[in-house]
Amino acid sequence: MLDKDLFQTKHNAIYDPEFQKHLAEAPWKEWLSKPGYFEVRQEYLKKIHEWIHSTEANVVKGLARFKHRDMINGTTQAFDEAYYRYSNKRLRLLRGEYAYHKRVVGNLSYLDDENGNYIPVEENDWVIVSYPFCGNGDIPPHFDQLQDDCLKKNVPLLLDCAWFGTCRDIYIDVNHPAITEVCFSLTKGIGLGNIRSGIRYSNYEDNLPIRQQNNYNHLPLGAAQVGIWQMQKFGPDFIPNKYYDPIYKHVCFAHNLKETNCMMMAMLDKDHPDYNHYLIDGLYSKVGIREAVKKQRQTNPDPIFCRAPFTSIYYREKPNSVAFCCVQKGRKILSTGETVKDWWQEKNSQQMREDFIWGTWPKACSECQWTEENAGIDSDRRGFDKVPLENININTGNKLAFPQYVDYRPDNLCNLMCTMCSPGNSNLVEKMWDAMPDIFGKHNSLATEDNVDFYDTQLINKHTVKLKVLGGEPTINKKVHRVFNYCIENDFAKSVNLSMTTNFTNLNSTYNLIDKFNSVGIQASLDGTGDTYEYIRRPAKWKQIKKNIKEFIDKYSDNDKYTLGINLVFQPVNAFTVDEWLYELLELHYLYNTEKKHKKFSKTPSVLLIDYPAGFTFGILPEKYKEQLKQQYNKMISEIKSNDPIAEQKKYYLDLFIKYVDYQSYSFKELNSFKRKTLAMDEYKKTDITKLHPVFKELLEYEE
Repeated sequence: MLDKDLFQTKHNAIYDPEFQKHLAEAPWKEWLSKPGYFEVRQEYLKKIHEWIHSTEANVVKGLARFKHRDMINGTTQAFDEAYYRYSNKRLRLLRGEYAYHKRVVGNLSYLDDENGNYIPVEENDWVIVSYPFCGNGDIPPHFDQLQDDCLKKNVPLLLDCAWFGTCRDIYIDVNHPAITEVCFSLTKGIGLGNIRSGIRYSNYEDNLPIRQQNNYNHLPLGAAQVGIWQMQKFGPDFIPNKYYDPIYKHVCFAHNLKETNCMMMAMLDKDHPDYNHYLIDGLYSKVGIREAVKKQRQTNPDPIFCRAPFTSIYYREKPNSVAFCCVQKGRKILSTGETVKDWWQEKNSQQMREDFIWGTWPKACSECQWTEENAGIDSDRRGFDKVPLENININTGNKLAFPQYVDYRPDNLCNLMCTMCSPGNSNLVEKMWDAMPDIFGKHNSLATEDNVDFYDTQLINKHTVKLKVLGGEPTINKKVHRVFNYCIENDFAKSVNLSMTTNFTNLNSTYNLIDKFNSVGIQASLDGTGDTYEYIRRPAKWKQIKKNIKEFIDKYSDNDKYTLGINLVFQPVNAFTVDEWLYELLELHYLYNTEKKHKKFSKTPSVLLIDYPAGFTFGILPEKYKEQLKQQYNKMISEIKSNDPIAEQKKYYLDLFIKYVDYQSYSFKELNSFKRKTLAMDEYKKTDITKLHPVFKELLEYEE
């Protein structure tokens, strides 16, 4: 349900604070010091005519065919005179039209029925139509037919363009001879609702009030002077240019509203629970969103949104923890008897959704926030952009009240012991940590039994659209195979998009299973090549990994169902050897066997910034070493040749690495942790980091 204080049945124009600020700066003393102050009728009519035609967000044509341009006290004055002019005729309106007409005129009838079907005009009618149309914020329905009918039956047609200045993508062509007058005002577009003025275009040769007042200069000339002042600052596209993207778009999307072409108004679908509350004339359910737009502007004028809290679940069997994604801080450990539904609708989950509905970062999303605001690149948030989302709701998340994207982590079974890894992701690393609790600390056992009932009843069903699987290493895990088989046997797989992250140590029968899914995105865990790779991902051998990747590319790169990406953990251990591995990695990904690859096969590699475990982040590096890295990367950038087929990609990642080295501030405590853990790991894994690069010997000996 919509908040009725923010989403109203009134459709007041957006009032930007700059309007009032500029009004306060008006040179009143200068104006009042002149003889015949406010004698600006001709200047006003010239300025407003030019102002209307200065729009680039809309198109206005045909006003030159009108002989007379009269100043009016807002469009309402034009209506009032028309009521008098055609008092012996029946007024015809479209449903959803400006309510003022219905409050003032008794002799009127609709041009359409409650189903929106057109009811033709008759000879003793006259017509007012708003353009943009009040009922839908767009082009009036049946407008072409209405104009032709009015012309045939000599029915006067007044075109009300009061909402001009609030709209975009509106084509206003008044060349049709059925149109007898057109009026505009500055009320809505530049914040002059309390100081009204406007212009009427017509070919009337009469002595009715508007013409008399213009002939004798009996006009709201003070309002005209203010209008000129505001038009100098604010064009007719000010509101749509400032508010449409992203504020208006975000408010509509986050609150399940349909966009219109006018920035203060949105529409509701018939299945919306508030449809009848906002229904006007039995045909249009339109919502005034000025207050919601104002709140959004004040909360965050550049709103962000992540679909994960509305669509997705990250689940680890041990310790039976859930979150909306893998990088969320503060995961929830489900207690005995607690279900996914309980967590999905709990207070903290609702708060995260509310934060995103108003375009702000929840505290738990600090990693993605840093990535976007400091590194200037897309974060993991963008990985959820294509997940279907209907009926955004703080309590239920979505229309189904259930996650549709499942990130499943069965356990830590793995065949590698990577430097930056933790027990939660590798049983071999867990074994190493257990052997040296004085170095790595104690932790709970992460061994698990098959939790078949859980993914059967609470995670995966016919509504699942994406399944993401990591480990450990999925290709050696029977639990992963059981989940895949569960999807296949229940006929879910054909509609599920699968994402699997693998270390490419093998190409086993797992690939026969994944071929049953709707689409398959493979992410290769690669943190370097050659010696750097083999130091980090012990005991894997780069030669074999490279061979496996090439074999995968040869087999699947011409299959539209498959894509290949890279997850690269950028860390101090590979940062100093970037010149040895980056180009080989990019060439393998982008250039190998290009004649077979379909256009979307090679996805942009993802760089994951390490922030855990302690002792392996960029917080270990004193500033002089960070500067050394930046100089190294800048030198590499300067040496990239313009004719290099992947010059753009090389520069992109080097620029990114330059930003990432500053993610954590230096801490001597962090450096000491690096020393203790690295020496212990090297002894356990039979590796030697000092052979990787001389700087590591310096860091191991560094003292303050």
